[in-house]
Order: sequence, then structure tokens, then C-alpha cells
Amino acid sequence: MTAWSKLLVATTRLLDLHDSGHEPGSPFVHVSQESRRGLRDGYWLDLGCLLLDYLLDVDFATNSAFVSQTRCLAHLREFYPELAHDDLGFVVNLLATPSEVHFRDAPPTPEVRDASAPPELDAGEAAEARRAMRSTKRTALIEKQSQTGQVRLTASGRQAVTLASQVEDLLYSEYDAAKVLAALARGDFARIPDITNQILLAIRALTQELRRVRENPTREGKLAALLDNERHYHNALSSIQDTLLDARAQLSTPRLMERFADWREREAARHGEEWDLRMLSSAIGRVLTAIENLSRRLSELLADIAEGRIQSMGVVDFADVARGLLAAPPAPRMSEALVTRLMPFHVDVAMPRLAPLTPLLETRRAETSHAALVFDEAQDAAPEDPLLARFLEARGPALRARIQKAPLSLPEALAEGWHRFEGDDCLAQLLNTFVDTELLDSHLRVGIEARGFDVTLDDGRVVQAAVTPSLRVATPAAGTSPVNEDASR
Repeated sequence: MTAWSKLLVATTRLLDLHDSGHEPGSPFVHVSQESRRGLRDGYWLDLGCLLLDYLLDVDFATNSAFVSQTRCLAHLREFYPELAHDDLGFVVNLLATPSEVHFRDAPPTPEVRDASAPPELDAGEAAEARRAMRSTKRTALIEKQSQTGQVRLTASGRQAVTLASQVEDLLYSEYDAAKVLAALARGDFARIPDITNQILLAIRALTQELRRVRENPTREGKLAALLDNERHYHNALSSIQDTLLDARAQLSTPRLMERFADWREREAARHGEEWDLRMLSSAIGRVLTAIENLSRRLSELLADIAEGRIQSMGVVDFADVARGLLAAPPAPRMSEALVTRLMPFHVDVAMPRLAPLTPLLETRRAETSHAALVFDEAQDAAPEDPLLARFLEARGPALRARIQKAPLSLPEALAEGWHRFEGDDCLAQLLNTFVDTELLDSHLRVGIEARGFDVTLDDGRVVQAAVTPSLRVATPAAGTSPVNEDASR
């Protein structure tokens, strides 16, 4: 059974209770086997579980960025080569559509529970009144963008994948850290990377939760929960850190190194796997580094809460900050601190005037951008310009034939309409052929004439330059290299 199967086994009967239409107080207490709809082959369930596991891996790699469905389809086709895009679209739409879950919540203390029940109700009605009926629709496991269709995990989806992976909360991960010592004592070295990955996953989950709380401090009491568990989190992190430091110290003892060498030989003979002691030390070191980062973020969050600095955070426009510093310099004490930290010692520094710096800081950005920043070089699209490729494929032969007859200057190319293609403006693509002559033909050269030109296009744009470039076929004379010919031109 997979981790997802175990999760479903643990929750299926609870879903049956939630969906049951049994009348309260009915004497019919026997339960028959539930009849479930579906194909009964596990196809759709397997697709959904594979998609959720993939989105969790991408979530860590891209810091919760949206992922295109094309990348998801490419990953799922490793398991189902004939998978249709419509099947993936159905799974995404189903997991992105929320469903309402009804439950009852009791007051936290006995005094509140007793006070919440009216005195005129009997025992059964008072018990029902004390447990308030509630519901939630935060059951969608995937968040889908309406315009682009890109997807990522929701908080519920991330929690579902975490539960399926059997990852405990960080408050209980100190017991997982003790498993590392137990694995070292028993010589079960292969289990150590899996155990450290479980701890690392719990630390990352809490780290992301801290980031979300800083971005939105009003998230359903999460801030209060972090404050209540502050001491427990610090104690758990300290206990995990001490345990893993002890484990890493044991790795350098001669006795354990001898046991590891014997175990490595047996593993190589049995499974053909090559192990190194540095692999275990590196796995423990990653957890220790994550603990330091989490402890620092938790301390910063608590300090911001204590000083009232926590607020919703957004994108910082550093160009606007720089312009503000030029327009209104900071306080003298802050300037002195910056100069002390950033400037060299005992050197006379000449500070420029503000006027030459202002144009450098005038940047323009698009108001909205639908492109997701996904830092995955293996899945990046090809860097070629598709419009340039189509332009060269369609008009390249005719353009080469035109240059074979006579050199073609840029004003002549604009006048002859070589920058128009498929009803679009391909001025940039045409200019690329003058910059990189290899796009058209390896025998082409660019000649520069010492005369300017000024061309006004049909749409009102003006193209002008002090010199006139032209494309021509290289015909070097005998004993003259192409380099010398270009230099003479």
C-alpha cells in the first residue's frame, strides 16, 4: 500500500459517516456495504495522487509558484504515456473545485460549554447546543489560475500530501531525530536519509507557514497559535539540534566507521549501491541548516509581533526606494551608519551630483504579468524566438535571393517592406538579420556606409541612424581575408 492508500484507508469510513443520510434516533443500526460509484480501476485516483506528489516537489523547488499544466502533463506521461490532456484537465478541475464539509465544534473550556446551553433545554438538546454546527469549503487541494490555467497546491493540498507522507508536526519531530541515533546503533544506515527527509519536510512546512503569516497576519488565528506554541517550538528545535549533533559526532568515531565500512561492502555486494559516510553527514547537515533558518525566522516574527511591526507585505519596488533616497536623504545617523559599513576606510570619495543619477533610476515595469517565475532549467522552453524562426523560414530564401542580386541597405529593406510578415510587424526580426548575419547565410557580411538615414514607417515610427548598414555577399579578393575586407568597409 502506498502512502496515499493508507491515508484513504484511515479516512474513508469517516467520509461515509459524513455523507450518511441515517436519521437520528432510528432503531435501524445495522450498516450494509457501501456501494461506490466509479470505474473501480483506480485510474482517476492514481492520476490525482501522482499530480499532488509532483506539485509538492515543484512547490519546494519554486517556492510555491504556479506551474503550467503542460509540465504536469509531461510528468504524468512518464507513468501513462498515452495520457490525454483532457484527462489531466478533468483531474485538475475536480481537485480545484471545493466541496463543503460539515462538522461540529465544541467550546474550549467546560465553563464556556455549560454557559452556552440555555437552561430550559433538556440534556440531549443542551448537549447538541453546546457543540456548534460549522462547515468549511476549504477542501480544494489545487489552486488554479483563471486566465492561464496554471496550478499549485493550496494549504489543504499541502496538508493532504504531508499527511499522506506520514510527516508528524514539528513539535513531535524530536522523536524522529531520536530514530537517527537508533539507526546508527542498529547499523541501519540506509534509513538515515529517509528519516532526515521527514524532519526536513516538517521544518519546511513550518517555515512556509511563518512566511504566510508574515504576508497575511489575519489568517484564522495562526498568529495566536504560533505565539502559544513558541516555547514548545524552540524546545523541539533545540532537542532536534542536540540529537542530530550527537549523531554527527558519532559518525567520526573509529568504531562506527568500521561498522559502516562493513555494512557498505555488504550493500555493494547485495544491491550494488555505493554508499559514502559523507552522504549521511550531508543529510544531517541539511537538517541542521534548516533548523538554524527556522529558528531565526521564528525569532524575527516574534520580535516583529512584540514591537507591532508585523503587517501585510507586498512586492518592494527598489527603484522607487532609490528615487526616494535621492529626493529625501535619510537621517544623518542612518547615513553615517551606511557610510561606515559600505564605504572604504581612509579614502576620499567623490560623490556624483543627483542629476546624472536620476535617468538611471527611471525604470518602467508592466502593471500586470501573467508569466510565472519557475526556476527549472530542465523544463525551460527553447530560447529561440518563434516569430523570428517563422520569419526566417518563410522570407529567408527570398531575402537571400534579393541580396545575391545587389547589396540591401536597411532603408531599402524598410522601403521594400521586408519588415512586414503575416500581418505582423517584424522590424525587430529584420534588425536581427543585420546584427547576426549567420541567421540568413554564413557568407553574408554587413557593410557600413558613412551616411545617415531617416525613415518614417506607415504607423508613424521613425527609424534613423548616423550610418547606413547594408547586407551583402562576401566576395574577398585574391589574397584578401574576409576580416580585412570587413575592416576596410
